[in-house]
Amino acid sequence: MRHHKAKSHRLMAVLGLGLMTATWGTAASAGCSYTVTNAWGSGFTATIRVTNDSAAAINGWQVNWAYSNNTVTNAWNAQLSSAGSRNYTATNVGWNGSLQPGQSAEFGLQGVTNGGALETPPISGAICGAAATSSSSIVSSIAASATSSSTASVTNSVNIAGLATATTSYVSPWETLRAVNDNSNPANSNDKSAGAYGNWNNPNSIQWVQYDWPQNYTLSSTQVYWFDDNGGVLTPTRAYLEYWNGSAWVNAGNLPLAKNAFNTLALNGVVTNRVRVSMLNSTQSTGILEWRVAGTAAGTITSSVASSSSSLVRSSSSLAASSIARSSSSSVVSSVASSSVRSSTPAPSSSSAASSSAPSVAQCSAYDWPKYEPDLNYDFRTDFGQVDTSNFKVYNGCPANTIAGVKTKGRFAFIWGHNRNPSITDADIDRVLTNLNEDADYIHNVMGWPVDKLQQEGYFSNIYLYGSGLCTDSASNTERGGWQSGINGYPMVLLSYYPVVTPSERGGITHEFIHTIMATRGNKAAWFNEGGNTWLQMNLEASRTGTYGVGFLDATSFLAPHMPIENYSGWLQDGTFGGPNAEGVDRRVNGQQISTWREYLGGNQYNAAFPHFLGVHVSKGANAWIWAKGPHNHILRSLSAGVGEEQVQRMIMEFRARQAMVDFGPWSNAFKVPINNNWGRTINAEPVAGGILQDPGPHRLTFYSATTQEGTTLVPSATTLPGWSGANQIPLRVTGNKVRVNFQPIGQNMRVQLAYRAADGSAVYSKPVASGEACLDLTKAPKNGVVVAVVSNVDHLYNGEETRTRKHDYRLQLLEGVTGTAPLYDKHYQ
Repeated sequence: MRHHKAKSHRLMAVLGLGLMTATWGTAASAGCSYTVTNAWGSGFTATIRVTNDSAAAINGWQVNWAYSNNTVTNAWNAQLSSAGSRNYTATNVGWNGSLQPGQSAEFGLQGVTNGGALETPPISGAICGAAATSSSSIVSSIAASATSSSTASVTNSVNIAGLATATTSYVSPWETLRAVNDNSNPANSNDKSAGAYGNWNNPNSIQWVQYDWPQNYTLSSTQVYWFDDNGGVLTPTRAYLEYWNGSAWVNAGNLPLAKNAFNTLALNGVVTNRVRVSMLNSTQSTGILEWRVAGTAAGTITSSVASSSSSLVRSSSSLAASSIARSSSSSVVSSVASSSVRSSTPAPSSSSAASSSAPSVAQCSAYDWPKYEPDLNYDFRTDFGQVDTSNFKVYNGCPANTIAGVKTKGRFAFIWGHNRNPSITDADIDRVLTNLNEDADYIHNVMGWPVDKLQQEGYFSNIYLYGSGLCTDSASNTERGGWQSGINGYPMVLLSYYPVVTPSERGGITHEFIHTIMATRGNKAAWFNEGGNTWLQMNLEASRTGTYGVGFLDATSFLAPHMPIENYSGWLQDGTFGGPNAEGVDRRVNGQQISTWREYLGGNQYNAAFPHFLGVHVSKGANAWIWAKGPHNHILRSLSAGVGEEQVQRMIMEFRARQAMVDFGPWSNAFKVPINNNWGRTINAEPVAGGILQDPGPHRLTFYSATTQEGTTLVPSATTLPGWSGANQIPLRVTGNKVRVNFQPIGQNMRVQLAYRAADGSAVYSKPVASGEACLDLTKAPKNGVVVAVVSNVDHLYNGEETRTRKHDYRLQLLEGVTGTAPLYDKHYQ
C-alpha cells in the first residue's frame, strides 16, 4: 500500500486522506485552488486546480505558492521550479495551457511535511490575482452586488422554472429537490416553510442542480435564493451557472453570493434547453431555497436527453417522466413537474425501430475483437539493463546520531535507530533481506522491470525500521504497519516491527518495495499504484511458480461493475464513486470524519482486473508502457494518448464484456475464486469509529443490474446506473436462434454488447453498438438459455466532481428472441 499502512490496515489508512479547504481566487481571470488529496503523517499529495472563470480563453498560465515547513518532492502535469525557501512556481505543460471559459486544468504534487504540520497554502499568480483570498472575503465582496430585494424583477420574461425537470448531483434524504422550482418567495435564507434543497455531507465539493426543458427557451436572467441554516449548509463561497450549447457546457458567469436575497445573473438571450447551477462552500455543504429562470419559448422543440450519441429526439408531449428524470448529464436525483410531462415508455428511435428488413448476417454474427494498434507492448529492458550490486553504497538519509545499526545484503540495507523493538532478532532482519532479494532479483533480472531510484544511483534500497527513533518518524516502537514512503527525494520502505517478526508478511513487504519501483517511474493515479502493484506481484508468483492466483479484493469490480475503472474505495455510501486519487472519499464536518465507503467494495483499488485485462488482451507490456510512456496521472487518459480515443473507448467496452464472461485467459479460474466466495454477499455501509454514518441500506452483490419492464422496454434501476467507464449487465432469457434488442442511450458515450457462455464453454460476443439495434445469432446454444446485455459507459476522461458523481441512463427494448430477464443471482458467467 503506497504511503499507507499495510493491507490489513487499509481502512485506517483511508482515514488519513485529508481533503483540505480549497481557496478560490477572486478578481482575476481564473479560480485557483489547493486541495490535499492524501496525507500519511510524514508526507502528502495535493492537487492545484486553475479554472478559467472569464469570458475569454486563457493561453498559458503560471501559479505560485509557498510553505513554512513542507516541501515538494515530485509533481506531474505541470512544469515545477523552486526559488528556494520553499517557494514554488508551476507553469502549464503543452497540452493543458489553453483553457476555454469554464474549463479547468489540474496538476498534482507529492511532498513531505519535514516534521511540521500539513499546510494548505494560498495560490497566487497573474491569473489568480495578487493572492488567493479567504472564503469569507469572497462572500463579502460579492454580496454587495447581489440583489437585496426578494421581489426582484426578472425582466419582461416569465419564470419558466416550474416547467423544467430539476435534477441534482445529490440531495440530503430529509430535504427536497422539489423546493427549488415551486415558485415560493422565501423570507430569509433559513426559511424552510416551503421546503429546501440541501446537499449536506458534501463539504468542500462542487454540487449542482440542473433544469431541463422539453424545448429551447431564450433566457434573459436567472435568480437564486441560497439556503443557509447557519450550520452544515451555508451560502456558497463559489457558484456559477452553465448552459448547454448542444454539445458542451458553457460557463455563463459567476452567481452572486448574498444571504437573504435573490441573487441575479443576466443571461442576455442565451438559447438553450438545459441550465445548471454549480456551487461549493469551502468548509460546509450548500443548498437552494428557490431558483428562478426568466425566459420565453424559442420555438425549437428538442429533447432534453438528446445527444450526439443518442437518436432519442421526441416532442415534449411524448417525453417519459422516467426518461426525463435522468438526463444525459447523468443526474442522480430528480423532481418532475407533473403538469409538464406525461408518463409513457420511451419510443424507439427512428433509426432503430423494428423494420421490415432484417439485420444483415454480418451484423448478427459473433464478433472477434480486433487487435489494438499500436499494441503498447513495452519492455523496460529496452532502456534499462541490470545493475551491479557489488559496488552499492549505504545512503543513510537520516543523521548519523539517530542510526543505531545498518545491515546490508544484496540489493538492500536495513536501517534502525536506538529504539528498536526488542522482539526483533538479527535472524528476523536476515530473513526479510533474503526474501526481498529473492523477489527483487526475479522482478529485475527475469521480468525485466527497472530498479528504484536508490539502486539507479548506486545505493542499496533502504528499509527503515518505523518507530525506532529515526528521522523518518516519531512513532512508538510498538506501532504496526508498513508503507512505501520517501526520504530526501528517494522512495523507500518503512516497516514497523510487526511485519519484520512475522514471516507471513513477506508478500506485504514485497508489495511496499514494488511501490518504490513505481514511485521512481513517476506518479500515477492512486488506484493504479495499488491495482497495478498487485498485478505485478501476481505475475511475479505466476511466472516463477506456474500458479495463477488473485486476491480476495479482485472480485470487487466484477460484483459491482457499475463502479468506474479508475476508482479508489469503490461505490460510496452516498451513491457516488471514489475518484482515481480518492476524490470524494475523505469528508469531514467540523473536523468529524464522515464514513463514506461500503463494506468489501471499499478496497476496490486493490483489484487488478483492468491491469490483467491489459496484460492478456492488449499486450504483455501494456502495463509497463503506462509506467514508462504514459504522459498522464489518469490511466485511461494516458492510454488514449497511446492508442487514441476511439480505441480506448473500445477498450472499456471490451473490458466490461469480458468481465461479464470472466474471460481473462489464464487468470479466469483464479478470478472465479473470490467472485464465488462473495457472490450474493450482502454488504452495508462500513462505519468509522466516532464518525458520521451515511447508511444507504444493504446491497446484495451480483454481476447483474435490476430492471423493471414497461411493455417491451427494460428500465434499469437508478441505484446501480453506471458511473463513468462503468457498466450494467442484464441477463436475458432467450429462445430461438437470434437475439435482437434496441439500445436507447440517454447518457452520453454509451455502448451495448450481447454476450453469453455457450454450452461448450466458449464465450460469444456480438458487435458492440452505440445506439439502435444490437443483434447476435445463437449459432452455439447459450448455456442455461441466457444471453447478457452489457451496457457500458465509455467516458475515459475524469474531469472532477461532475464526472465522479455522474450516472448514465439508458433503455433497452426487447425486439426478438427474448422472453424476459433471468434471475439476478444465478451465475450466468459459468
